[in-house]
Amino acid sequence: MKIKKKTAMIVSFALGSLIFATTALADIASKSGYDQLKDTLKVTAENCSDKLNSYTMDFTMVLKDNGKTLTSQNEIHKYDRSKSAEENISSREGIVSGKYNSRSYTDPVTIIRKNDEEQAFNVTEFTKPQKVKAFDNPFISNRAVDVEKIADAVVGSLKDQVIVKENPDGTKDFSGSLSEVQIPTLVNAIASFQLKQDLNGRNQETPQLAQDIFVKEIKGSAHVNPEGLLENILGTATIIGKDEQGNDHEVTVEILFKLSGINSTVVTKPDLTGQKVNKQVANNLNGPQQISNREKFVGKFKNDMIIEKDGKYVKIGERFIEITQLDQNHVVGKYYEEYKPGYEVNAANKENFSFDAPFNSGEKKDPNSVNFDVTNEAGVKTQGNIHFDENLGKLNLGINGRMMGNQPFDSTFSPDLE
Repeated sequence: MKIKKKTAMIVSFALGSLIFATTALADIASKSGYDQLKDTLKVTAENCSDKLNSYTMDFTMVLKDNGKTLTSQNEIHKYDRSKSAEENISSREGIVSGKYNSRSYTDPVTIIRKNDEEQAFNVTEFTKPQKVKAFDNPFISNRAVDVEKIADAVVGSLKDQVIVKENPDGTKDFSGSLSEVQIPTLVNAIASFQLKQDLNGRNQETPQLAQDIFVKEIKGSAHVNPEGLLENILGTATIIGKDEQGNDHEVTVEILFKLSGINSTVVTKPDLTGQKVNKQVANNLNGPQQISNREKFVGKFKNDMIIEKDGKYVKIGERFIEITQLDQNHVVGKYYEEYKPGYEVNAANKENFSFDAPFNSGEKKDPNSVNFDVTNEAGVKTQGNIHFDENLGKLNLGINGRMMGNQPFDSTFSPDLE
């Protein structure tokens, strides 16, 4: 259940729609609390997208089951629009997956990334400056308009009911809570269905709810500063349900959004002095990254051929890609298979071919891939493709028509370091 920054305002809007608009409370002034909250979200999104010089967005999500914390995640996004710079810090912890941290920095000419699983900083340098847009306003898209209409329709007459407190200093506080008997049937049904989809099948850390699912409680609060910007919003939902074994679960989801450091946030570029660095070159921000050192891919790459036998997975041999020559323009190599003794039947259709292909070029092509024609030993002709993944140090082989023998084909090849 990862929080994505480009959809953060949509998430906040959805929370506001379901948490606050469904509270059986009083209307104030000429606009309902529901409409005031929507206006606040839209004003905040517009300012973050086009007006504020710098700011920090902080998102936190906690998932609990029967009072026990299963997973927690925090993402901090710092923006400096005056410098077109962005800094992201992400951390998460799960009772099964453990702790994981990552961070990144972006400006018009550089991206720097690192996480707990990597020994070096991954640096991408652009051949020409790129436009870095800190935050895209989600409320100006056609999709957001449709989402808002759907939310309004679901909320219905309850959209006029929300507590809004206007403070002497010009700030506003929103608050509300609902018990299961107050939550409209339609809202409960939609929320229960969506939560079931989100929770089930995610990973071992989320409860697999199967039956008797309903929303027990929804509550939330929000604070708006004198300028009309949303400084924080907290939403909590408690869901009841049973798993396939009939065990009871009370699942609580807590989501907190905070906006701070308005026009005072400082984005800092990491100091890589003395650090291990993997450097790459890219033509554009969203395009493929050009390999910085192609020669390190010269050598042998392999993966295992596996079949199911007597209810178990059995290794019957290995596939190999051997790169014999590689420079900035083209790559030369061969593909072949080796089978273990006793699997001669499987080896009857083994593949063996060579290739000499130029690297793709142009803005819309991947400079780290090669395309080539293939004719196997049976005389079958088709096309192949190899992609060089510098981040993982692996090759990915694709063959049109999947003519690679009669075994399930694994397209990822790792270096043969033995």
